[in-house]
Order: sequence, then structure tokens, then C-alpha cells
Amino acid sequence: MLTPRARIRAALHGKWADRVPFSVYWLMFPRGDVERRLRNEGVAIVERVPVFRVEMPNVQVSTREYYSEGMRMMAETVRSPVGEVHAVKALDPSYGTSWFTKEFYFKGPDDYRVLEFMVRDTRYVPNYDAFRLAEERLGEDGFVIGNTGYTPMNKLLVEWLGIEQFSLELRRRPDRLLGIYELLVARHREMYRVAAASPAELLIYGGNIHQDVVGLKRFEQYYVPCLNEFADVVHKSGKLAACHLDANMATLVEAVGRCRLDVIEAFTPVPTCDLTVAQARAAWPDKVLWINFPSSVHLESEECIRAETLHILSEAAPGNRFLIGITEDMPENAWRASLSTISQALLQHGALPLPYPDKASVHP
Repeated sequence: MLTPRARIRAALHGKWADRVPFSVYWLMFPRGDVERRLRNEGVAIVERVPVFRVEMPNVQVSTREYYSEGMRMMAETVRSPVGEVHAVKALDPSYGTSWFTKEFYFKGPDDYRVLEFMVRDTRYVPNYDAFRLAEERLGEDGFVIGNTGYTPMNKLLVEWLGIEQFSLELRRRPDRLLGIYELLVARHREMYRVAAASPAELLIYGGNIHQDVVGLKRFEQYYVPCLNEFADVVHKSGKLAACHLDANMATLVEAVGRCRLDVIEAFTPVPTCDLTVAQARAAWPDKVLWINFPSSVHLESEECIRAETLHILSEAAPGNRFLIGITEDMPENAWRASLSTISQALLQHGALPLPYPDKASVHP
């Protein structure tokens, strides 16, 4: 029987493992007796660890945490020789695993100078020892992924401007906005080289791309070239390139298929998002599909969760280049039963190669 780490590595490299790997993000796996039992059943812990530090030697970043109306908040100030920008973030009150931006850096056209200075001042300093330490600590119990950050367009859209301001600026001042995009593209080329030289076997670049916000045209124009260039650079060092594509994908599916990515990570199938596992496998036959078990199903009965797991297995047949993961928070009152049900279904029916649907029942 393979270890959880060996099982994941086999799937990532297109080799046959003993059964379909099942993994959980480290942040979504509360420690305790159920977690211990699940790990004994072969459930893997997956950590995402940055392979570099982002430094801006001529920029000062200060943060202040406080509470407002019962919510934990963080005010951030960035001071540069050409001015300041400010942001306010809130800690997700449900799970406490993510910060959400309530007030973005960008307030008006004067802020472009600061953002441009921040990009030009950015340095990517290798942080390989932290990655190696995470691997040593986790050992064969899981897998460590090299983390990088958002692609340039999502850096602007998700982190610095927000959807509303981004949309307005794309209309009002496209030259200024796209000028920063080009600066980010140029700076990220240094990051590609640092990532490629890291000890990480798999590197994730970008993600959280929503088709309703980005659209096919802009995805092909501003995202695909960056993903491809990143993949080309890390491939030269024998690394695998992934993207965290966890939203609706139906209108982007063919464009994603043309990307030179090796792994589509966090892909979330129906009923939570808009593509089935079978459709994704057909569209991306040469890519590893590391899915996020559809989050909405965690709220269903154990019978429904089991049936959905078996249905996913039937669509993933014969099961090579396929992994099931948990990349989103699960309700506190549901995760124990849900993860246990998925794990048991995989123990009983996840042996590789998987039978095709006409040779196996997909019902409990």
C-alpha cells in the first residue's frame, strides 16, 4: 500500500497509484480523533507553502488589527516615497481561515503612482528552507505544494482595486491600468525563475478566476499568456505547473485546455459549479484533475454524499491523473460525517484502475 504522499505523486506524474488519492487542505482539517482516524485511512494533508518572500526595500508596510462590530479587522498602510495607499480587511467570521478586503488600496487616479512604485520595488527572495521544513515535518503523511500568488490581472482585480473600481478604471483610464498590468508581467518573470529553482515538485500560480467577471476574451488575452510563460519556465526545471481553478468554468473550458498547465487544481464539479468531472476529463485529457469535492454536497445526507462520491468515481474512470481534495471550508457540523463517508467510499470503490460506468453501480 502506498503512503499518502506517494499516492499523490503517482497521480501527479500520470502513473497508477493503488487507489484514488484523497486530500484535505491543512487549514480545513481540524485536529482530533476523527482527523486521526481519517489519516490512518490514508487521507493526505496538503499544505501550500510560499517558495519566496516578497520584499519591497523602499516601501514600508504597517498593519493594525482591531475589532469592529464583533469582526476582527486589519488596517494596512503602505508608505512609499511617492505617497501612501490604505486597505482594510476583515477575517472571515465563519471559519477564520481567510481575510476579505473591505476597502481596497485604489481610491483614485493619484494612487497609480504608489502602485507602480510598489511593483518596481518588488523583489522575490528565495524562501526554500521554509518549504523544505514543511516537507520534513509532513513526511509521508501528505504533500507540500509550492505557492506563488495571483497572476498580474487578478492581482489588480482581486487584491488592489476590486471588481467595481477595476471595471471603472478599465473604462476610464485603460492605459494606466494596463500599464501596471504590464509592469507586473515583467516583474513576475523574476518570480518564475525563483519558483523554478525551488525544491517544490508542483507549483501553483494564480487562481480564483471567475468566468462571469473575467470573460473568455480577457482570459485568453491577459491570463493564458502568463500561465503559459510560467509553465514553460518551471517545466525547464522539471517542475509541474498548476492553477487553482475553483469557479464556474464552462465558458473557459476550451481555453484552459489549450494552456500548458499540467494540473487543474481545486476544480469544483456540479452541483456546486457548472462542469461535470466527465466533461472536464474529456476537455483536458492530458492534464491532472485535482478536484475540490463539491462543497454544497457536504450539507447533504451521508447517503447522498456517498452516492456523489461514487458518481464522481464513475466519471473519472479509469482514474489516472485524478485526485479528490478538499480545498474549501466545511461546516463544523458536517465535516466529520462528510469526510468519513467520502473516505470509506474511496476505500471500498477507489481502487485503480476504476471501472467504467457500464461495469459498476454508482449508487450506494
